[in-house]
Amino acid sequence: MDAALARSPRTPKSEAGRLLCRTARVFAPTGQGHLDRARADAQELRAECVARGERWARSYTDCQLAVIALLQERAAAASRHARSMLRGKRSIGDRNGLALGLDLLAAALAAQGAIEQAAAARAAAEVLWSAVGQPERGIPDARHMQARYERAAHAVPGEERHEELMARSVAIGSEGVLQDLLGPVREVN
Repeated sequence: MDAALARSPRTPKSEAGRLLCRTARVFAPTGQGHLDRARADAQELRAECVARGERWARSYTDCQLAVIALLQERAAAASRHARSMLRGKRSIGDRNGLALGLDLLAAALAAQGAIEQAAAARAAAEVLWSAVGQPERGIPDARHMQARYERAAHAVPGEERHEELMARSVAIGSEGVLQDLLGPVREVN
């Protein structure tokens, strides 16, 4: 990514490609375990996206900030970033991003001890992953957190309650679950 960015001209026409490279570039330090650097890079890119009114890349920086916060055991920050990601993905209709964001929010909520909300978010993510016709993709850095959530979600409310939450998520649809978790649609900032 660094080499591609160095070769890429800074023109209005190349800006979309540069932004895509920079967004992908934010993920690399996390995978290498350089969490503080990854967080700083993501915060810098997010601020730039906010200033431009750009939502797609901004929501993926929120995604990465949620992953980093979970890896650093900062569950409240992870929840804030996951909710921001979900608001952004919701505003642009990115269903894959919504499923991913719900998985991250479920992990953050479980880490905070909000097991029923976590189970509802996880159930809605399962419904969305199924609706987009893809097996769950997720983020490699977040897989162990999701596994930890799965154990907590089934242990506390129990298998029967988990199935009830899943049925409710199917019945009210992803937008209904998002409204429960995020509130009504509003302008993203």
